[in-house]
Amino acid sequence: MGVDNCPFLQLPTELRLAIYSFALLDSPVVTVGSAELVGSHPDVVHRLYGQRRTPHSGLPQNHEPVIEPCYNSSLLSLVNPAIIPLAPATSCPPEEPPYSTPHATHGSLLLVNKQVKEELDSHFKLEKNRRTSLFISYPDGLHVLRTLAPHLLRQARSVHIAGAYTSRSFCAPRAACLGSSAHPPFIDQRYNGNFTPNSAGHLSNLIASLFGPNASQSRTGGRVDVQKLELRTYYPGSDSYSTVWGDDNSPTVIALRNIYAGEVSIEVWRGQRGTGVYLSARPARKEGEKRRVVSTVWRRLEEGRRGEPRCGSWVVDPAWPCWEEAEQEPPTDATVVSVGAASEEET
Repeated sequence: MGVDNCPFLQLPTELRLAIYSFALLDSPVVTVGSAELVGSHPDVVHRLYGQRRTPHSGLPQNHEPVIEPCYNSSLLSLVNPAIIPLAPATSCPPEEPPYSTPHATHGSLLLVNKQVKEELDSHFKLEKNRRTSLFISYPDGLHVLRTLAPHLLRQARSVHIAGAYTSRSFCAPRAACLGSSAHPPFIDQRYNGNFTPNSAGHLSNLIASLFGPNASQSRTGGRVDVQKLELRTYYPGSDSYSTVWGDDNSPTVIALRNIYAGEVSIEVWRGQRGTGVYLSARPARKEGEKRRVVSTVWRRLEEGRRGEPRCGSWVVDPAWPCWEEAEQEPPTDATVVSVGAASEEET
């Protein structure tokens, strides 16, 4: 069918733009994570394996990837994690998962023909006008983002990551997890497809794409930078403070190793049952500046006792999905260190 005979292109321009907007689903907030399937064993099995389906490799067993065009704190929570309740009527997944159409449609529409491409370029500059705040659970959400929707990162104006980390070099003193005597989650965790994702590598690549040397160089090409990165990591265990800085795969260490330049603020929350580290980063104030400024402050984390929040609840910021866009000065009680640009070996 030629362009002149295409019914869609014969519609008024305003109507076509409305259809583009609906198809692109340009949501201001997106949450990425996984949810556990909860129901009878036959319903769970049918949901995962019915009609020749296979579970998403690299996620914990009986978990499904979830990408929602809104803020969903349960996808980030350690104490009230998201679940998908199953019944015979819901044992089949939706025909079109939510991650199959949002944003990815943009690339497909660009290939339709020259006229559609010109209209999209004129009215939907997703690559240059970042509008989405992206909330990602650690580590499962990172794996879902990388395998199903990496395009979401290209239009994010802010990235917010929340989760727990336990050192892989497990030893008895680190067995306490979220206030219990159970082993850390990954010790007994089994993954779909017997595939354990490289969470450290995924996080490293994500942060380097935002604040690494190559990202810094691309600013001169007119790309709009991510305005803010937030990383809230909970380290369970009374002696977990050493893991924050001593483990090469610690999310805090990975972030500092891959932030090439910019302003980094760290809050270390120390408690008797765990340690919380809140790291935020912004691009350098001056274009092309290669200096990194790090400010650190220590605070007390109170959790787990009567009248206090549950252990691990700290990881979800109660202010989310709102976040501060204005530049802030380091806290008055913070230790500020100004360093030069990271070397290639450090990054």
